[in-house]
Amino acid sequence: MTIHQVCKATSLSRTTLWRLQQRGDFPKGIRLSSSRVAYAIPEIEKWIATRPRS
Repeated sequence: MTIHQVCKATSLSRTTLWRLQQRGDFPKGIRLSSSRVAYAIPEIEKWIATRPRS
């Protein structure tokens, strides 16, 4: 998934995702090139499933 797709799927901003990654509370991206990062779909789906629902 691209960062744009992750933001859409989680309803979180890029900055919030970055902060969560820095704290170790969100899956790390996979660097594809010097300017491109992707996220593994199963990891993102698992993270979403573990979030409390309101």
